[in-house]
Amino acid sequence: MWFIIDLFYAIFLFWVWFSLIKYRKVVKSWTWNFVWAERYLGTWGTYLVLLLLGCFLMIWGVLYPFWWLELMFWTGNSSPSEFKMKE
Repeated sequence: MWFIIDLFYAIFLFWVWFSLIKYRKVVKSWTWNFVWAERYLGTWGTYLVLLLLGCFLMIWGVLYPFWWLELMFWTGNSSPSEFKMKE
C-alpha cells in the first residue's frame, strides 16, 4: 500500500513541477520579474530561474517519496538501520 501512495506522490509532484515549466509565462506574470535574475542572468533570467527550479524540483519530487535523498545524504551513526550497509 505504501508503494502506491509513494507512487502517487511522485507522479503528483512531477506533474506540479512540470506545470511550473509549462506555464512559466503565467507564473512570471504572477510573480513579475526577479530583479536579481534579470540583473545577473540577462533579460530572460526570470524564465531561466523558473526553468531550472522546475527541473530541480521535478527530480526532487520523484526521488523524495522513495527515500532516495536519504539514501544519498544520510551518513554516520544517526542513519536508520535499514540504510546501513550490511557487512
